[in-house]
Amino acid sequence: SSLLCTKHSSSNATTNTMVVSSHSGVAAISLALLLLQNVNALSITESSRAQTARSRLSEAFRSPSKKLTLHPEIVLPEPSDPTALLLRASEVTKLSQILRTRAKASAVFVEGTVDALAPMGKEQEDARGNFPGPVPIVYSLTDSATLYSSLEELQTVDGVEGVMLSFFGGKEIDSVDAYLEEAKDSAITDMCSAIWDAGLQPIPELVLSPGSEWSEEDVERLVDAVKDTCGGLDPVSIVFTNGETADSEEEEESNEEEEEEDSTPALSIPSSVSKRTAFIGSIRTNAGGGRMNLATSQLSTDKFNGAFLRADCVPGYRLNPDLNVVGGFWSAAMGELKSLKSKSFSFRSKVKLEKDVPMEWYNYQKDIMESGSLGKPSGGPDPTLNSEGGDYKGF
Repeated sequence: SSLLCTKHSSSNATTNTMVVSSHSGVAAISLALLLLQNVNALSITESSRAQTARSRLSEAFRSPSKKLTLHPEIVLPEPSDPTALLLRASEVTKLSQILRTRAKASAVFVEGTVDALAPMGKEQEDARGNFPGPVPIVYSLTDSATLYSSLEELQTVDGVEGVMLSFFGGKEIDSVDAYLEEAKDSAITDMCSAIWDAGLQPIPELVLSPGSEWSEEDVERLVDAVKDTCGGLDPVSIVFTNGETADSEEEEESNEEEEEEDSTPALSIPSSVSKRTAFIGSIRTNAGGGRMNLATSQLSTDKFNGAFLRADCVPGYRLNPDLNVVGGFWSAAMGELKSLKSKSFSFRSKVKLEKDVPMEWYNYQKDIMESGSLGKPSGGPDPTLNSEGGDYKGF
């Protein structure tokens, strides 16, 4: 009897232990499922935010009418004294409003500290629901080592939709094979993943060797390679920039026409690839003489979706980065570039006249010249045109 009781008690203890263990296992599985659901919910939230950024940037980079979209680059200076630091926020806010309402930029690329960027982001976000609406902001990362700290700060800044990342530290590439070689040991995939996890869109910048030409097959292979580098997902846009050439002043003067031709990337963009990502071409040419207009026309001819108007276009922006001057410049320049008026035109008129046409035309021209309505032939440039003050005849 004693043996039976002992055996029965032992059996009950074993059964209780099994029941407790079974309940513990169920609780552990339930907890694991709950944590997994939370992780999935968090991923869906971040993914949704990144998709919203993709939608806004895609709309900004592509025009429904197939026209070239314009995106100025703004370099926000770091104040050197406390007074300038206090005034910076109001100046950045005013500049943001000018870019949105007067210049009517499609998107804005901003270089500087995240603190300096915050007032612009707030102004753009406050304009949501108004007309003109907010302009998407792309943060230009100058140092890849600061990416993760910058992403943490950008979490609290409104209006920022993407981060431009210069691939391979801005090293020039001249072929797809050169790109693949550089991409082998790079950490760009992890950086793009971090940008997506932050709810933003990574925008690769590829610096092409000056004079390099890219066929449709090369461009398609290059876009596929960029997709693989980004982690298997097409970026919303790719920025293509021509590398800078270091020539002497004499060479620059003698090769001025060639430099204007090489100021934009030479890409043959197939329509199939253009549907996957927006092609943005960089323009660094100096303002004046119709050079900016020529460069944007070339990009449009080459089937680019947009033009990235670099800060180099603004005269003296590094020596005197006055944001009021910068805002006025972009307002005038972009208004001129978007104008539908013909910048250069000619016409031919056929009129039957009984008089001697060449002689009548000569007399007509002589009367106009003598009247002074066209100015003096030896008068030189227009004295009211102040080039040093920022006046330009044609952008």
